[in-house]
Amino acid sequence: MADAPGPEHGLAGVEPVGPVSLQLPAGVHHLCGCGRSRHGWFCDGAHLGSGRVFHELRLEQPSTVVLCGCGRSPHYPFCDGSHRSNGFEGAGPA
Repeated sequence: MADAPGPEHGLAGVEPVGPVSLQLPAGVHHLCGCGRSRHGWFCDGAHLGSGRVFHELRLEQPSTVVLCGCGRSPHYPFCDGSHRSNGFEGAGPA
Protein backbone atom coordinates (compact mmCIF):
# COMPACT_ATOMS: atom_id res chain seq x y z
CA MET A 1 0.00 0.00 0.00
CA ALA A 2 1.15 3.56 -0.64
CA ASP A 3 2.26 5.94 2.13
CA ALA A 4 -0.27 7.36 4.56
CA PRO A 5 -2.64 9.75 2.79
CA GLY A 6 -1.54 12.97 4.47
CA PRO A 7 -3.79 15.97 5.03
CA GLU A 8 -4.36 16.45 1.32
CA HIS A 9 -6.07 13.05 1.27
CA GLY A 10 -8.61 13.63 4.03
CA LEU A 11 -12.27 13.55 3.15
CA ALA A 12 -12.99 15.40 -0.06
CA GLY A 13 -13.88 19.02 0.65
CA VAL A 14 -13.50 18.69 4.43
CA GLU A 15 -10.96 20.58 6.52
CA PRO A 16 -8.68 18.18 8.48
CA VAL A 17 -9.76 17.61 12.08
CA GLY A 18 -8.93 15.25 14.92
CA PRO A 19 -10.34 11.75 15.38
CA VAL A 20 -13.89 11.01 14.27
CA SER A 21 -16.02 8.40 16.05
CA LEU A 22 -18.37 6.54 13.76
CA GLN A 23 -21.06 4.14 14.97
CA LEU A 24 -21.52 1.27 12.55
CA PRO A 25 -24.02 -1.59 12.53
CA ALA A 26 -22.86 -5.21 12.37
CA GLY A 27 -21.91 -6.29 8.86
CA VAL A 28 -19.33 -5.58 6.17
CA HIS A 29 -18.29 -1.99 5.50
CA HIS A 30 -15.99 -0.68 2.77
CA LEU A 31 -14.20 2.38 4.15
CA CYS A 32 -12.56 4.93 1.88
CA GLY A 33 -8.77 4.63 1.83
CA CYS A 34 -7.98 7.44 -0.60
CA GLY A 35 -9.98 10.41 0.74
CA ARG A 36 -11.67 11.02 -2.62
CA SER A 37 -15.04 9.41 -1.93
CA ARG A 38 -18.14 11.56 -2.32
CA HIS A 39 -19.79 9.28 0.26
CA GLY A 40 -17.68 10.43 3.19
CA TRP A 41 -15.99 7.58 5.00
CA PHE A 42 -17.53 4.97 2.69
CA CYS A 43 -15.88 3.89 -0.56
CA ASP A 44 -17.52 4.89 -3.84
CA GLY A 45 -14.76 3.63 -6.16
CA ALA A 46 -13.03 7.01 -6.51
CA HIS A 47 -9.73 5.33 -5.59
CA LEU A 48 -9.51 3.53 -8.93
CA GLY A 49 -6.21 4.43 -10.59
CA SER A 50 -4.82 6.04 -7.42
CA GLY A 51 -2.84 3.04 -6.19
CA ARG A 52 -4.94 2.95 -3.02
CA VAL A 53 -7.57 0.45 -1.96
CA PHE A 54 -10.66 0.52 0.20
CA HIS A 55 -10.55 -1.01 3.67
CA GLU A 56 -12.99 -3.81 4.35
CA LEU A 57 -14.22 -3.78 7.92
CA ARG A 58 -16.21 -6.77 9.19
CA LEU A 59 -18.13 -6.24 12.40
CA GLU A 60 -19.81 -9.09 14.27
CA GLN A 61 -21.83 -6.61 16.35
CA PRO A 62 -22.59 -2.88 16.23
CA SER A 63 -19.40 -0.99 17.11
CA THR A 64 -17.89 2.45 17.32
CA VAL A 65 -14.71 2.88 15.26
CA VAL A 66 -12.36 5.85 15.54
CA LEU A 67 -11.32 7.17 12.15
CA CYS A 68 -8.44 9.47 11.24
CA GLY A 69 -9.54 13.03 10.67
CA CYS A 70 -6.06 14.56 10.28
CA GLY A 71 -4.86 12.33 7.43
CA ARG A 72 -1.55 11.41 9.11
CA SER A 73 -2.27 7.93 10.45
CA PRO A 74 -0.20 5.21 8.77
CA HIS A 75 -3.28 3.04 9.40
CA TYR A 76 -5.62 5.43 7.55
CA PRO A 77 -8.63 5.49 7.62
CA PHE A 78 -8.20 4.37 11.25
CA CYS A 79 -6.91 6.77 13.91
CA ASP A 80 -3.68 5.80 15.65
CA GLY A 81 -3.15 8.99 17.65
CA SER A 82 -0.81 10.64 15.09
CA HIS A 83 -2.89 13.83 15.35
CA ARG A 84 -1.33 14.49 18.76
CA SER A 85 2.06 15.22 17.17
CA ASN A 86 0.49 17.21 14.31
CA GLY A 87 -1.30 19.94 16.26
CA PHE A 88 -4.81 18.45 16.10
CA GLU A 89 -6.87 18.13 19.25
CA GLY A 90 -9.01 15.32 20.48
CA ALA A 91 -8.65 12.02 22.23
CA GLY A 92 -6.79 9.24 20.49
CA PRO A 93 -8.24 5.96 19.40
CA ALA A 94 -10.45 4.15 21.86
